[in-house]
Amino acid sequence: MILRGESMEKSDISASIQESILRNELLRVRNTYSFRLGFLLTESLFRKPWLLLFLPFRFLKMNYDFWTDKKSFTRNSEVITNGSHNSECLLLFVASEGGRAACERAKEIAGEWLNEYRHHLVIVSSNSGMIGFNQPNLSLYIIPDPKSKKNISRSDWNKSCENVLYRAIFTHLPANLIFDGPYPYRGVLNALSSAPEMKSVWVQSERTNAEVIKKTATYFTEIRKMNYLENSNLAKNNSKRNYHSLTNNILLATGYGSHEELQKVPSLILKALSNYENINIIGVESLTNSKGDSRITELWNDVVANPNMGNLQAAIVSDNIELITKLHSLMIPTLCVLHKKTTNDAKKVIYSLCASGTLFVTYESEKDEIELYIQALLNREWNLSISQRGTSVTKPNWIKQFIQS
Repeated sequence: MILRGESMEKSDISASIQESILRNELLRVRNTYSFRLGFLLTESLFRKPWLLLFLPFRFLKMNYDFWTDKKSFTRNSEVITNGSHNSECLLLFVASEGGRAACERAKEIAGEWLNEYRHHLVIVSSNSGMIGFNQPNLSLYIIPDPKSKKNISRSDWNKSCENVLYRAIFTHLPANLIFDGPYPYRGVLNALSSAPEMKSVWVQSERTNAEVIKKTATYFTEIRKMNYLENSNLAKNNSKRNYHSLTNNILLATGYGSHEELQKVPSLILKALSNYENINIIGVESLTNSKGDSRITELWNDVVANPNMGNLQAAIVSDNIELITKLHSLMIPTLCVLHKKTTNDAKKVIYSLCASGTLFVTYESEKDEIELYIQALLNREWNLSISQRGTSVTKPNWIKQFIQS
């Protein structure tokens, strides 16, 4: 069953897991032997005294029904237990905090899992960028973005999230779950607690806070860090760019990898680029303030997976390591503009790539440096020479990193 665009609103909150647990407990009590015997005696002695004549026969029937129902329940429980270890099914949770980068990574994981490994993939996502994504053998559940302006409290949203994820887990019974986000929602943690037999992997980004890890790590089976540089040895770049292959396309993706509300293109960069003629500035479609800026001549929906990325003359990005390594692998001269919230782990990886010569790193407060680096990026002779003497990296295999290693 393919579920595309399935959302949870306030009307669905009544079907929360807490209520399901209470209903299950009530059903369990009513099915116990003592309850059935007490109900039989109460009905025969007080409510319907005329049934007392048939009490021996009804007692035998009650025992027969009890043992029959117990055997049936045991068989169903075995099916559920075995099904929860279905190695052919993977569940992926895509958080909205990862922005467009998380969506593209999810699509790469989907391609790897469905084409190379197993048969079925389930995606639960609060990221609006996943809406409409469709593949054979894919089930997609969309829940509202917790940072959206819809009139719903945090506790109610977490109940909706918990309920959707709970239903996805016990409908498809995956053996593995991958949570892709900087921090897990309370609704996700509650749902995971109801499925202890399932292996759960939290994929940490470079923005994951150490305090959050300490508080929530026990809910997951494993915690993995993204390894964008899969091979420790960088391969020599075999694809040489020539003068005629260079275009005048400049990718401006300083907010890529962050939540849409946090994606802002610094006016300083746009002002510096506006001083140059005959260049096409390409923005990211999810950047809210890119859409209304006349200096942005083109918008990309997919960035990392865009087939035209290799034709870029240069790129200006923030601290999204996945995008930086992709540009690095294509030998695209890049300016990385760090900000106050860039973590030390991210800085270490980014600075390690500077040795190739195709990556400049500065901070958003360094106006003179930014203008100087942009001038270098747009110099076609320098651009061509620097991109020919770099090294490239191998595209990571996410499934091997998160599930099989």
